[in-house]
Amino acid sequence: MGNLVLKDFVRMEFEDLKNDLNQGNIPKVAAEYQKQLNEMQNLPLNIGVTGDAGVGKSSFVNAFRGVNDDDDEAAEVGPGKETMEPKAYPHPSFPNIKIWDLPGIGTYKVKAAEYLKKVQFESYDVFFMVISYRFTENNTMLANEIQRMRKKVYYVCSKIDITIDNEKRKRKFNVEDTLASMRKYCECSLKEAAGVSSSVYLISNREVHMYDFPLLQERIAAELPHHKKGILTLSLQIFSENELMWKKELMKSYIKKVALVSCAFGAMPVPGLSMACDVVILIDALRLFCKVFGLDDRSLRFLALQTGKEFEELRSAIKKTPLTNAIDAELVFSLLVKSSLWVAVSLVELALDFIPVIGSLFGGVSSYVVTYRFLNSFLDDAVEDARNVRAKLLQQPESQEKFKVTSQNLL
Repeated sequence: MGNLVLKDFVRMEFEDLKNDLNQGNIPKVAAEYQKQLNEMQNLPLNIGVTGDAGVGKSSFVNAFRGVNDDDDEAAEVGPGKETMEPKAYPHPSFPNIKIWDLPGIGTYKVKAAEYLKKVQFESYDVFFMVISYRFTENNTMLANEIQRMRKKVYYVCSKIDITIDNEKRKRKFNVEDTLASMRKYCECSLKEAAGVSSSVYLISNREVHMYDFPLLQERIAAELPHHKKGILTLSLQIFSENELMWKKELMKSYIKKVALVSCAFGAMPVPGLSMACDVVILIDALRLFCKVFGLDDRSLRFLALQTGKEFEELRSAIKKTPLTNAIDAELVFSLLVKSSLWVAVSLVELALDFIPVIGSLFGGVSSYVVTYRFLNSFLDDAVEDARNVRAKLLQQPESQEKFKVTSQNLL
């Protein structure tokens, strides 16, 4: 019965591979599969962050990248740190995603009339316009130009935490009423000044788990062109079950591509090659999984500071997966040898490596099966750990629970 299942599996999934084996084109197959993986991880995405000077653009650039303001790779913030030239800040885990900190329009060094040419507006895929509570003349000019170019723009008011702190001093303070009032004011100001009917997202660069920041992430990922949304989704911080499931589905597709690369290497008639290649392939895949699901030291430290949690408190929620910097050949090999499937397949593969056609076919199939099953098992563990970390970081003292608000009326 097992042999019949294996034959059906080979017939359904590996017909093209069998043809390539017969024609001696295995290096070509491996190169094509690897090219697809490279395209997935290297597709460029350029996001421009614009707006008036002093409204929190640089802090937003850092927050969107999951970087603290005092990190080495952070955009400079604070008095006297105004951005005077467009500067790209790569995402720390996905460097093909670049967040561009654009100069503040209307400063004494950057005049509005020169601004559009200076920042090369046409080169960005999407924009964030960071605004203060009042929509200015400069904002109007920018909004109209972005609309003219048919570029997507998201309007962000980034200092809502300051407003909340000030309003809390009032005796009749209500957080929901304050947010609704601020949102209405900003959106009416935008419509009156620029004739644009659009949502305005109220966020805090210091508390990204609160207010509209999670919703803003989901909205941009959902609305990007199909070939761009996948890579952005992988980079987003996880604040909802939807985001977690989006990432999981994308990684399932990634696993199949990785398994096919492993399959192509396994089919090459070189004794022991597939085992060596599998370990290298799996190291890269497991490290990527940890970055995608925020199970790495940098992501945990950023979220700890944002939520007021201790790093070790968040780290304790990770039960099944190692941190990224712990993943090496020794760890991967130790996990593989615990797999009875891998041990059994490897022994048979060694015997068949010396039989040209049968050995190559079995090597390819066995590499695919082992890689596919191993990575799917690791994916399940990573999803479970990411869910546990999310639950931990979103825990708030009962007295603060009422301030953990998102904009459900924007859905």
